[in-house]
Amino acid sequence: MKKLFLAIAFVAISLPTFSQVKVRPGLRMGINLSNITNIDNTERKVGFNGAMFANIHFARFYELQPELTYSNQGFKRNDYAYYDPYYGDVIHMEGDNFNIHYVGMSVANKFFVVPNIGLHFIVGPSVEVNISDDSDYDEITPIDFSLFGGIGYEFKFGLSLEARYKQGFIDIRDDYFDYIDDNDYDYYDDNFLNSSFQFSVSYKFDF
Repeated sequence: MKKLFLAIAFVAISLPTFSQVKVRPGLRMGINLSNITNIDNTERKVGFNGAMFANIHFARFYELQPELTYSNQGFKRNDYAYYDPYYGDVIHMEGDNFNIHYVGMSVANKFFVVPNIGLHFIVGPSVEVNISDDSDYDEITPIDFSLFGGIGYEFKFGLSLEARYKQGFIDIRDDYFDYIDDNDYDYYDDNFLNSSFQFSVSYKFDF
């Protein structure tokens, strides 16, 4: 009888919590301001980001949001010059954009800190696959892992404005470490890592 009473009490307590769970699909789109760390003569380039997601509302203060993502990252290279020992001359190059196109999955954890106000904080991991890039010489890593954090505001009708910062943790040069191991020659001390500010608008559908 005691165990039965405890089971009934547990169910009674749990029902209000689980009754608040609601799943809503949605779309997110916006722009990236991206760069790759430790590359000279570069600045952030503008690219597109987008996602399809399922927003899972667990409680007043917490939502879990798995996302299928697309992100155009890379950098904008300024005009630059370098000395070519083969020709014995200074070579002048015009700047251009370097692009890496990623598709992947992220898991956004949203924390609403003030009751009945849409202000929230966002944090989570992301795993992305390189589907194409502009590299003519170096192989770019096929996968990037990153963490992101940010802030957003959600209106009552489902529209949200968000700002995130996403930092990669895998060197984008696929053959960099193989070259070091084979030649025992470390010609760079710092990793080339993706870095991106993301500004986006999202909408949750209420079916």
